[in-house]
Amino acid sequence: MVVVVCGSWFDHVLSWEKHWHEKNILFLFYEDMKKDLPKVVKKLSAFLGLNPSESKIYEICKKASFSEMKTNTEKENSDQNRTVCVLTSNRKLIFRKGTVGDWKNHFTPKQNRLFEETFKKKMTFSEVAKHLVYEC
Repeated sequence: MVVVVCGSWFDHVLSWEKHWHEKNILFLFYEDMKKDLPKVVKKLSAFLGLNPSESKIYEICKKASFSEMKTNTEKENSDQNRTVCVLTSNRKLIFRKGTVGDWKNHFTPKQNRLFEETFKKKMTFSEVAKHLVYEC
């Protein structure tokens, strides 16, 4: 089972999916961000009732890049009073490679099979899953 801090990732995602068409819920997908991050920033801004300038959108996109977040996280991790992450034993944030699918390099073949079986079983009828790029 894939478990996040408060339970199953699948249950978490599927619980939000029930609210797919509600006006105060916005789903964003990594693939869309990879293709056209400025477009996604504009969509998020509109959802929040904001209208940032093109230069502000550019700035947001730059700060949202993997390399920028990794660099900033490394700086924050050196400040004992600033960063706390309940997901790691050393209580620091981790940005590994920023490579899609790298998790498979950290799972055993058995773990990979189990995840793939669970993903197919749990997400078969998921609307969210239609938007995910998942390579078995």
